[in-house]
Amino acid sequence: MKLLNSTARASSAVLAGALLLGSLTACGGGSSQATATVDTRTLTLAVDSDSASFGFDPLRVSAAQRQFFEGLYESLMALQPDGSAGPGLAKEFSYNADNTVLTLTLKDDVTFTDGSKLDAGLVKANLDRRSDPALSAYSAVAKGGAQEITSVDVVSPTQVALTFAKPQPGFEKNLASTTGMIVGKNGVTDSASLAATPAGSGPYTLDPSTVKGNKYVLVKKEDNPEASKYAFDKVIFSVVQDPQARANALVSGQADVAMLTSNTVDFAKSKGVGVSQIGGTVNTMISFDKIGKTAPAFAEEKVRQAIQYAINRQALVDALHKGDIPAWNALPKDSAGFTNDLETTFAYNPEKAKSLLAEAGYPDGFDFTIIASAQTQTDLQAVQKDLAAVGITMNVKMASSTDEAFAAVATTPLGYAPLNWDNPVGVMYGAVLNGFTNVQKATDEQLSAATGELAAAKDDAAVKAAATKLNTRLVESGWMIPLYEALTNQGYNTKKVAPVEFAGTNAYPLLSSYTPAS
Repeated sequence: MKLLNSTARASSAVLAGALLLGSLTACGGGSSQATATVDTRTLTLAVDSDSASFGFDPLRVSAAQRQFFEGLYESLMALQPDGSAGPGLAKEFSYNADNTVLTLTLKDDVTFTDGSKLDAGLVKANLDRRSDPALSAYSAVAKGGAQEITSVDVVSPTQVALTFAKPQPGFEKNLASTTGMIVGKNGVTDSASLAATPAGSGPYTLDPSTVKGNKYVLVKKEDNPEASKYAFDKVIFSVVQDPQARANALVSGQADVAMLTSNTVDFAKSKGVGVSQIGGTVNTMISFDKIGKTAPAFAEEKVRQAIQYAINRQALVDALHKGDIPAWNALPKDSAGFTNDLETTFAYNPEKAKSLLAEAGYPDGFDFTIIASAQTQTDLQAVQKDLAAVGITMNVKMASSTDEAFAAVATTPLGYAPLNWDNPVGVMYGAVLNGFTNVQKATDEQLSAATGELAAAKDDAAVKAAATKLNTRLVESGWMIPLYEALTNQGYNTKKVAPVEFAGTNAYPLLSSYTPAS
């Protein structure tokens, strides 16, 4: 995995999507894929969470939603099939001698759905929104962020200069995802309008048949200069939270592509479905409360360590996630910071867990509540049994509403969500240290220092050293309690869709990469 090459994937939007309890789309199973005549005009994607839970402002989400938003918006740089950054709304870029100023030369023929035109002033207006804490995509470039932009200056109508607080070589890669997406003038002027109406220059528009939280329908703009890169005239993002229901939708022909969990891959393959796979997503229990506000025991590091020892990760994977990898590391197996030492240090040891609980002042254990969704309930029930064996009572409560799911970060001490660490600095600043998972504003000097070292690393050796420190401290502090590393599986109807390809190590294929089967 290439570290530091793209913007943060994990942020409030990722976690909210994972925790969100929404309506499930009912999909009946079938014995084989639909064999009707292929309609290449429409592509239906079955996805695991709401594509636009915060509305249609691309800066309120992370790269986990990039695939959907790239249909509606364009980025200053464009993610390429090999994972690199190429020309986007900016056709050229250059740095000054010390890499503290990045100058972008913009295209001059771009029109947004609100009728506004792309120019340097519009880019500046977008980036000047970076002080808004609700804009997750800007967390790393806001004041105090690892890649802080101190000023955005209009050089000419087609040139804009970004000045950084410290050198940022390679920053153009961050502009190839949601950080670089540009909103039209109306959306910038009235950001509240983006809750219901996109204002982008992308190759698709949002169709009125969209049902928020259930399905999002994109229709191609034939007069868009980029439209020819996209094979399908209509793309439907169908929200199907239940993993088996997604697999059923694919097998029955209700979906052409589906995000599959590893335990549904064999079923899908047995029905003739094609599957493309990539690793890098660690399913992790996340300590929301490190100061004991919602559950006093969580203020003790030894308590959080006890939870690490209490969980039998191998048994969890064997029972529920066949094909995935038990994880004792917060970072994935192919990352620079991965270390085998954590697998030994925090190996399953219930007696060690009990000892730590006693040392922390909880010899008889304690109880707390965690909020579950349809996606997380089964895993949490397995962990519940492991914790009970050492005296910890974890009450698993199904979210009764979207509001309860979102509020869990402030009302409960522990959550559970998938995290992809393609850009660990972005994840740390955007979600862990300053973001959605730390509403209690806890601090950890070692985590902050390791994140800073990683942001400043200039070569592979420095990256490895800093990433290893970060990974180790995330686990030993109990800020992260990893369970398993999941393979990202894209199932596809082989009669309609060509084999799905990933963009480098990015777990979410480019929307333009979906093409009809030959």
